[in-house]
Amino acid sequence: MFNFKELKLDRRENSDNSNSFVGIRRSNDELEFRLPKGFENFPDNDFDATKRLFFRMYRTFKKFEKDNLLLSLDEKPAGKDNIETKANAYLFKDKEDNEVLLYSKISVIENLLDAYQDLALDLIQRRIGLDEKIDYSKIDQYLHNAIYLPNDVIYLDEMHLPRQTLHYDSATLVDLFCFILYELESELEQDSDERVRDLANRLKEQHLSHDQSLFNEETFETTITILKDILDDIDKITAYKDEDYWQLYDAIESFLYGELDMQNTHDNGIFWGISNFYQIWEDMCHSYAFANFDITYADTNIVFEGKRVANDTSTGFSIFKRQGFENPFFLQFRDQKRWIRPDLVHSVLGNNDITIIFNNIIDIIVIKDHGLTLDFEVKLVDKQKESIYTYFCSRLRKNLGGARATAKNIFYHYRKPELEKQKNAIEERYRRLYEPLEKYNQLHIFLDWKYRDIEYFLSSRKRVERDITKQLCYELALHQYIPNSIIQSQFIIPYFYNGSDEDIGEFVDDEVLYRRIRDNGIRVFQANFSKIQEVYLNHD
Repeated sequence: MFNFKELKLDRRENSDNSNSFVGIRRSNDELEFRLPKGFENFPDNDFDATKRLFFRMYRTFKKFEKDNLLLSLDEKPAGKDNIETKANAYLFKDKEDNEVLLYSKISVIENLLDAYQDLALDLIQRRIGLDEKIDYSKIDQYLHNAIYLPNDVIYLDEMHLPRQTLHYDSATLVDLFCFILYELESELEQDSDERVRDLANRLKEQHLSHDQSLFNEETFETTITILKDILDDIDKITAYKDEDYWQLYDAIESFLYGELDMQNTHDNGIFWGISNFYQIWEDMCHSYAFANFDITYADTNIVFEGKRVANDTSTGFSIFKRQGFENPFFLQFRDQKRWIRPDLVHSVLGNNDITIIFNNIIDIIVIKDHGLTLDFEVKLVDKQKESIYTYFCSRLRKNLGGARATAKNIFYHYRKPELEKQKNAIEERYRRLYEPLEKYNQLHIFLDWKYRDIEYFLSSRKRVERDITKQLCYELALHQYIPNSIIQSQFIIPYFYNGSDEDIGEFVDDEVLYRRIRDNGIRVFQANFSKIQEVYLNHD
């Protein structure tokens, strides 16, 4: 297994580099971990942060692979459902007919997980037990258990005979396998089987100190060395080695001694990653939207909570649209329709939803009143309005003063005047946004997922002009379908917020954006990559 301290980080600080590859590759004989766009603030020389990001990206790639393999089973595949498997990678076409290549194999991890899937613990931990085979050389020892039949015939249905076993007086191969598996599953945030955990603990008690771990910055190298010695001892004292033994041994050896497919790199020295990360970014954002918003229309066919979300193919593409919503997104010329597809449209509030935020969206539960300060908990009432809740909590955290806050948004000794100030601010912000709805039917927000960094939106570019034009076409099409409506457009870009997984993000200051973006009322939102990724992984 490779050491995370040896990974060189590429934060894409050179904005001229437009390559959208994310993953690990060789660069000047070094292992380089290329981060997503918007990760300029990712910490340097932080073992735990790098490790956490790697394993979350590993899970993200595996979910993306699994979802797209499921989509490829459609009878009439379209867009990214066309998948071609190529060795340790697979190729498909996205919705814009671009090729996307996912390098999904890391053998040091895959081999171990595959062995666990192939071999059940109760199979590889065989013990001496009953056997239906009869050893006639020992039949005199079993006459007392025999059944006597007529004509002096005796009948034996079983004997206690030794079975082949992978069991040793010292650390067993199974214990070693389970220890590595348990450590790996912990980093992948997966639940472990109770027997795996018990066997892993047994090996640790016999051979390692309490604080030793495979994925600890201080103990990584010593732990790997000890495990290699254990594997070598087991191999030396094992006389009988069957197929199960070698499958476990090879998986463990690959993990302890392996690197990153050093002899099997792909183009440009790539070991693992994806060539066009924007496709995963779009799927992540769509998953977050389906978990939090009231979706009217979405140009996606993601797998959300095990099911395909697309429910309409009348345009020739797999899209989602709310029941009763007539798709207005097309350009018509001489009775011919050309369909256009915004990423996502969601409805925020209607006439019947104009209510006080702190009665219907956010609940403040007072735990203790200290006079000038309060202990209280902030809870989300309406899960469809989570963005309001997270924004309010972020404002409270930025103005703690002498108070403190927990990860579950419980605040201690918070000043009462400051709390009222923040409540008024949030009321004013959202009332100013939604007040016109008293005269209209609904507010619709266009969300366009952009895998770009902020520099892209600060000056004139042909692609920016094209993005603006497309967004205005979407707005016009919806206005013609729903004349009495308010429409807003937002470009959603990835951003790494160091040390914060709670807030969903914030809008970029409009004054710094390219003039045409401002003039057309389009806003740019820096979305918390970690928060969106967490939702994506938790709605498998």
